[in-house]
Amino acid sequence: MLKEMTLEGFSDAVASLEPVPGGGSVSALAGGLAAALAAMVAALTLKKEQYAHLTPLMQGLGTEAGELQNELLNCVDRDADSYRQVLSAFRLPKSTDKEKQNRSAAVQAAFRHATEVPLQVAEAALKVLDLAGTAALKGNPDMVTDAGVGVLMARSAALGALMNARINLSSLKDRNLVNDLETRIADLKQTVVQKEAEILGALKV
Repeated sequence: MLKEMTLEGFSDAVASLEPVPGGGSVSALAGGLAAALAAMVAALTLKKEQYAHLTPLMQGLGTEAGELQNELLNCVDRDADSYRQVLSAFRLPKSTDKEKQNRSAAVQAAFRHATEVPLQVAEAALKVLDLAGTAALKGNPDMVTDAGVGVLMARSAALGALMNARINLSSLKDRNLVNDLETRIADLKQTVVQKEAEILGALKV
């Protein structure tokens, strides 16, 4: 599994000639690291007595960040697997009309799945962006840059995932589905960009 590789091993795998892991997996990893930073800031805020009044907020933030961290790290492998499914579908036989029909259906299903996975990454990363923003604005101020990096990483994770989702739309034949996905992607992108701007505008670093 990709998520169990060493940092060096994963980096080398990305740099290799193999098609996976690629940008989708890297986006998911960025989101997982952003969530880890948010969780760290929450934990370090809870350690300080002067922030005792923030205990419920930071406990909830830390728990949610940990769950999102696990979800996004799992998506490192899920994204790679979704691309492998696309490749497998294209390798199906196409000698007869029936085989062509089955192959076409498999390709469409694979591309739909390969679009949904990065969309899920983007949605999870948007939640992380919120958490990192809260950590930056309300958590221990000594950790504000750690939370700020989390904001930037979450933003990159979300926008990178949306880029990977959008590239698959040209391979989908269901125009109604494509239109729905285009709207979903555009809405998510706008929300991510606006939220990042709001958070960074409020930070004094």
